[in-house]
Amino acid sequence: MLSAQQQVFVQALEDLDIAQVRRLLAEGFDPDFMEPEKGPAVSIWSDGLFKWWEKVCDAYEAGQPLTTEQKVEDLQPHLEILDELIKAKANFYLWDAEECYGPLWDAASAACSPAIQKLLDYKVDPNTKDEEGKTILSSISDLFFDCEFDQIDWSQALPEEKESLELLRSRGAKMSKEIA
Repeated sequence: MLSAQQQVFVQALEDLDIAQVRRLLAEGFDPDFMEPEKGPAVSIWSDGLFKWWEKVCDAYEAGQPLTTEQKVEDLQPHLEILDELIKAKANFYLWDAEECYGPLWDAASAACSPAIQKLLDYKVDPNTKDEEGKTILSSISDLFFDCEFDQIDWSQALPEEKESLELLRSRGAKMSKEIA
């Protein structure tokens, strides 16, 4: 069972309540805990990126893509919370049995290159493998395009997908077949 403070923290993450997250972490709150239904706090944060990505995709599908400014504005609270978690030295390798890779995979599957960049700058390993031996780069390439990274037809990619995958690659992410 979660403490009252942990419950408040989970709610603040879900509500993108930056002030509450910042206050709790400034008081020394430990973000490395597991919420029984939702997993670790870092995964609750990264799960929120999917709402941002869904909004971006819906706009593309409607033929009215969001402007860069709209995407940046919508993403800002997610990135501010990530900055706070990094400052608090949160464990980005803490995940539950249902998670394959953790927050870096979540950020990549939400095609969120700013979050990917921050996590890579924080030295989160881009070459972790899931139980099937797939790396993040291979998994996300398969998720988006049903093929390996080196087989992607970039003309079929959304700009965010291409930017995210190329960022991973440029920062050392390898395809599963490149890691023995």
